[in-house]
Amino acid sequence: MLKKFSLGLVMGLFLLAGFAHADDKKSHVLSMMEKAVAHYGSVGQEQAFKDYNQEGDYKNGEFYVIAQGMDGKIIFHGVNAKLIGRNLSGIKDTDGKQFIKDMITTAKNDGKGWVSYKWPHPETKKIAQKHTYVNRIGDIMLMIGYYE
Repeated sequence: MLKKFSLGLVMGLFLLAGFAHADDKKSHVLSMMEKAVAHYGSVGQEQAFKDYNQEGDYKNGEFYVIAQGMDGKIIFHGVNAKLIGRNLSGIKDTDGKQFIKDMITTAKNDGKGWVSYKWPHPETKKIAQKHTYVNRIGDIMLMIGYYE
């Protein structure tokens, strides 16, 4: 009986730790986005993109800024410059979800919000659940996400 209780307690604590970690990541993304939007507003697009590309406040590990036009065209990417200039509005995740279109819709309708989809983790290269926060600034949107 004690073994079952101990196992249940350990599993419960593990699940709580996982939820706390996801909440920490979500809070981190929201904090980064707040700083990124403020910085964009104070220094302008050109300087902001240069700054977003430096390790530190706007780029660390799995957290980085992406900027995209409302047409789906990538105009800045914090970890993959090869995507700049590409229109990704038709791209689908492994479940067939057109998540870029969802991001554009969220930005147009609400100005900001979360979009979830499955995407390769940049460090592990494995497909993982990703949650990206989108924030519209004029005719572009900034995006920062985290992986579960």
